[in-house]
Amino acid sequence: MAGMAGTSGVVARFREVKRIALLSEPLESRGTLTFVPPDRLARVTTEPSETRLVIDGDRFSFRDATGGDAVDLSANPIAREVVSNFIVLFNGDLEELSRRYEPHFTSGPEGWRLELIPRDGRLREFIARVTLSGRGRAIERMELLETGGDRTTTWFEEVRTDVAFDDEDLARIFSTRDSAAPR
Repeated sequence: MAGMAGTSGVVARFREVKRIALLSEPLESRGTLTFVPPDRLARVTTEPSETRLVIDGDRFSFRDATGGDAVDLSANPIAREVVSNFIVLFNGDLEELSRRYEPHFTSGPEGWRLELIPRDGRLREFIARVTLSGRGRAIERMELLETGGDRTTTWFEEVRTDVAFDDEDLARIFSTRDSAAPR
C-alpha cells in the first residue's frame, strides 16, 4: 500500500470479465485505466464498444455511444461511496482502507493478495468481497464479488507506475467533452 501511495500516476491496460447470473455468457471488455492521485480516475473501454468513465474529485461522468452527462457525486451518497472506495484503494491509503474494509493481506514469492470485506452495511448490501493481487506496486488482478453472486474479474497488463503527466495530458485524459471520446 505504501508503494501505491507514493506513485505520481498509473496507466494500465485491462481486460474485464463480468459473470452475471441472469446471462448464459459472460460479458468481456478491454480498455485503459489511468489514475492520477489524489482523486482522478479515467477508465476508457475500447471493446466491445467505446465508453469513457471519468472521475475528477467530486465530478463523475460517463459517456458511451448514446451520450452521457457529468454527475455531481455529492448529490448521490451511494455513488459517491463506491467511487470514493476505489479512489482510496488506488491511493494506497491503508488507514482509510482499514476504516472502510476488513483487510486480509498475504504475500509470498509469487506476489501479494489483499482481500477486502466491506464494513459499512450499505456497501455490504451490494459487495461481498473485493480481492486484489499483484507484484510490487502493480495490481495485476481485481475481483469484485457481489452479494447476489455476480462476479467481475479484471486483469491489468502493461501496468506503468510513477507516470508523470503534463497539463496537456491531464486535460486530454480527464476532459468530459465529446471531442475527448476514446480513440
